Amino acid sequence: MSTLGKASGVLKSVDYEVFGRVQGVCFRMYTEEEARKLGVVGWVKNTSQGTVTGQVQGPEDKVNAMCRCSCSVDAASCVLQLKPL
Repeated sequence: MSTLGKASGVLKSVDYEVFGRVQGVCFRMYTEEEARKLGVVGWVKNTSQGTVTGQVQGPEDKVNAMCRCSCSVDAASCVLQLKPL
């Protein structure tokens, strides 16, 4: 087992889409920076529908924290929707 798995227990992977004012406001850059701080991995990209979609993977507690902070840039106009796997 990897050090990551031993240290933090359960690993989690979440697909998500963020709706609201998330393009043209450095949302992807913010997301990437927060992911680095938390120690999770994944990807994030703009969609042609004006949303941002992505995936985040890592220890369950850190993935949950990432999902909570994903909308803190502009919480009033941002909705995070987790996608079923």
